[in-house]
Amino acid sequence: MTNLRKLRKTGNSTVVSIPKSILETLKADEGDNLEFVAEGDSVVIRKQEDSQKEILNLSNEMFVKYDKTMRDLVER
Repeated sequence: MTNLRKLRKTGNSTVVSIPKSILETLKADEGDNLEFVAEGDSVVIRKQEDSQKEILNLSNEMFVKYDKTMRDLVER
């Protein structure tokens, strides 16, 4: 699949839009960090996992899973 995009100037930066299909493949959304790695005359784009977001998700899962246990401990 080929998606052509033009570089544009925005203030002092040069920007390029990323096609929706690519963002969906990367499971990336606004606010996510993307890593750009130059390899010869190509660029590889990787979604960088946000460790704080990951920790928050894991802690939320833990609280849901162990809610009753935590409440029982508080009552002792």
